[in-house]
Amino acid sequence: MTEIIWTAGAGRELQEVFEELEHARENNGVRLMEEVQRMLELLSAQPLMGSYFEKPARKLLIAHRYGIIYSPESRGVIVLSFVDMRRDLQPLRKRIRDWFG
Repeated sequence: MTEIIWTAGAGRELQEVFEELEHARENNGVRLMEEVQRMLELLSAQPLMGSYFEKPARKLLIAHRYGIIYSPESRGVIVLSFVDMRRDLQPLRKRIRDWFG
C-alpha cells in the first residue's frame, strides 16, 4: 500500500467542504468523509487509477461532484487539491503547471 500525503492546502479544502456540507445538513459531511476514505484506500492500492488532470497530476472523482487532484510519486501519493469539479478549473490547472514546471 502506498502512503497518502496531503498538502496543507488540500487538507484545508477538504475541511472547508466538510464544514459546508455539515452546515447544510447534519451528517452530509460525515458521509463525504466516509466516501473519501474509501477512495483513498483504493488509491493507496492503485496509485495510477485516476485519469490525467494536468500531467503529471491525476484526478479521482468522489461523490459525482468532488475530485482529488494528486501526483503519484516514489515517496507516496501526494494530494494536491480537493476541489468541486463543477467550478472553473483553469486556475488550478495553472497552479499545477507552475508546481511541476
